[in-house]
Amino acid sequence: MWISILLLMAAGIYAYTHRSQGGSGKVSARPLVTVEKMERKDMMKRVVLSGETVPKMSVDISPKYAGRLDRVYVDLGDKVEKGDILISQDTKDVALSLAQNRAGSDQAAADAVESRASYDAGTMKAQSDYDHALDTFKRYDTLFQEGAVSRQERDDKYQAMMEARSALESLTSQDMGGVPAVVASKEAAAAKAAYTVDSLETQERDMTMYAPVAGTIGYREAEEGEWASAGQKLLTIVDNSSLYLDCAVAEQDIGVMKEGMSVPVSIDSLGETVQGTVIYISPSLDGTTHSYKVRLLLDPADTGLRGGMFGRGEVTALERKHTFYIPKEGLLENNGKKYVFLVDAAHKVKKVEVTVGLYNDDSVEILRGISEGDEAAVTNISRLKDGMTVDVEEGL
Repeated sequence: MWISILLLMAAGIYAYTHRSQGGSGKVSARPLVTVEKMERKDMMKRVVLSGETVPKMSVDISPKYAGRLDRVYVDLGDKVEKGDILISQDTKDVALSLAQNRAGSDQAAADAVESRASYDAGTMKAQSDYDHALDTFKRYDTLFQEGAVSRQERDDKYQAMMEARSALESLTSQDMGGVPAVVASKEAAAAKAAYTVDSLETQERDMTMYAPVAGTIGYREAEEGEWASAGQKLLTIVDNSSLYLDCAVAEQDIGVMKEGMSVPVSIDSLGETVQGTVIYISPSLDGTTHSYKVRLLLDPADTGLRGGMFGRGEVTALERKHTFYIPKEGLLENNGKKYVFLVDAAHKVKKVEVTVGLYNDDSVEILRGISEGDEAAVTNISRLKDGMTVDVEEGL
């Protein structure tokens, strides 16, 4: 009985183990691949445009001169028109300096007039003295020739004539472009004083800040009575009447971009789509970002669109007409060479070297190595080897 039981148990164990081995041997070892039939088609390119919205204008208001803020006329969110007063600074010190320099300018102008009159009078006197001395010398020279006066008397008159001539020339030789040097110096001092007055008048005007554009106050860090440094940002005026989307586009994608293109733009924060139009394409590559700037004009259409929102759009354009291309997943690169795996009617794999052309986000163009009607594996190619048999799932 025990021997019968042992034989039955051994037969059961043998049947179970051999059944498991037989079942596992039925599992196929062939990889499953998707194939695409090669046909010449138009190769399209998809370019994703993304970036932040930019307002038409964003103008910072800063004082040209340091000073205390006398009054701030606007607050955050206020609408302003071009020319509206925004901030005025305390101008008491400038006004005092201006009054002082106006007096100095008037004095310098008076000195210039006096110098001109004095010079003209001095020149006339020197000319008269010289003419008189010359006539006297000539008379004495004649008398000397006649023996009526001594040589010493004649020489004295000659010396007096030369001294008068020297005095005249000291005045007439000061010419600087038609103006005597002594007069030019006084007039230059008067002009300098007048320029100082003009500068202070400009400073006084500039200490009242006006809106250079119409818009909304989007930034305010200014309080009455506080000190502001020259160039310190106090206000920002934002003009949202037009909004743009600035995008960076890679070199390989810029060729499909054209001014005037219409692009739907999705605004993530609003959950809405607005229409955009390409209005600008940078003429040169940015050396820092290695990309081109593309600007789209957005149609806000009462969506609540504001500057700084993230937007995304897509452009689909023809990249190459009537060509072969496969998904990037179907291309194998090895040691600088490119290969695809062709699958024949018997599901046999053939590894062929190809020459590629254009790339885009999804596909790669095949220039040489395949023919019309070939079927190429586009999935699971890492498991494929030349000559092996595969299971095939037809591509869509």
